[in-house]
Amino acid sequence: MRLGAVALFVIIISAFTIIRSTKIMVKENLSKVPAVNIKTLDGKIINSKNIIKEGEPTLLVFWATCCAPCKNELSTISKVYDSWQEETGVNIVAVSVDLPQYTTGVKPFVNHNNWKYEVYLDVDRNLMHAMNANSTPHSFLLNSKGEVVWEKQGFVAGDEVKLYAEIKKHSKS
Repeated sequence: MRLGAVALFVIIISAFTIIRSTKIMVKENLSKVPAVNIKTLDGKIINSKNIIKEGEPTLLVFWATCCAPCKNELSTISKVYDSWQEETGVNIVAVSVDLPQYTTGVKPFVNHNNWKYEVYLDVDRNLMHAMNANSTPHSFLLNSKGEVVWEKQGFVAGDEVKLYAEIKKHSKS
């Protein structure tokens, strides 16, 4: 019985550590966003290539409404989005990977939080998997040519400072 309790404790601590950690990586092999179909919040099908605006940096964030770190990251970014965009021209794109039965809650959630950046739906997670993102939040920074230059998994308070520094490094401003 004690061994089972110890094993459960270790699993819980490990899960908490994984959830609290943020993994930041610099991409060595530059790649672009793959072309897959995703949806607008109004249900229209578009190609993921069309959400990236070449000529300016783009922050692409995979998130879900049930993910607290996702909501924290995107809400934090929302508060500084106007100044970030004015200074760097950054294009921010949030891609919800909510399951089909929860997608009706995405648009009201976005509207309630007054997010001004673009939000799309990747219900089948085709884009997410094509970009080798396995968890949320997972953020990719693309340079002005649309190439992935930086990515991170997870979010803790303060990550937005590091993120903004990366955006500034890859902006033309």
